[in-house]
Amino acid sequence: MENNKQVQQDNGNLSIYERMRSVPAEAKKAIEAGRLKGKSDINPMWRIKKLTEVFGPVGFGWYTEVIKTWTEVDENSDVAVFVDINLFVKKDGEWSKPIYGNGGNKLISHERKYENGTQVLVPYLDDDAYKKAYTDAISVAAKALGVGADVYFDKDVTKYDAPVQSAQSQPAVVPTLPALTSKSPSWKSAVAFTASLKDDAQTISKKIRLKYTISDEDLDLLLKQSGKKS
Repeated sequence: MENNKQVQQDNGNLSIYERMRSVPAEAKKAIEAGRLKGKSDINPMWRIKKLTEVFGPVGFGWYTEVIKTWTEVDENSDVAVFVDINLFVKKDGEWSKPIYGNGGNKLISHERKYENGTQVLVPYLDDDAYKKAYTDAISVAAKALGVGADVYFDKDVTKYDAPVQSAQSQPAVVPTLPALTSKSPSWKSAVAFTASLKDDAQTISKKIRLKYTISDEDLDLLLKQSGKKS
């Protein structure tokens, strides 16, 4: 008798999970490259549809609260944007505790191109990066409820799944800093990159010099045009 009660309790606890775990074929897309090549990605609108189906329209049966948004610059001067959110859902007329989710996306990446026979790194700005990071944060929070669980069971990897590479198999890459002037084709992208940074002018100047070969005069102009210096 007690075992039957436990089974019923378990089924009740998993009721939302079971309703959200399966992803239809039309909502899945094969990942073509990267470490997850061969796995599947989930259409973000399917998650919205599933949350609405189970809990009700956004704002009435579920909603999100943005906690924090920030950017980070890596050693290659690429910029990523991150978003922390709380997801709230209503069940049996009661709102849940906050369900945390974190998402991220590349805001500025660098593509290798040739200018006058010399290989340079040209910054590329993704103007959808903040939206993608927010959507990613929703997916992480919804994942805790079981949304798309079947796909994540197959997709998630751990450090123990990663191939082991020796130091000898990883050749060192020595970046070549591209020259930047106000007449460079990449000037507008550099202005956008500089405007995205949240540091003070002095710190930003150091980051720019790590990224470009630039004169003091052009650096001063770059800071002014990006709104980092009056």
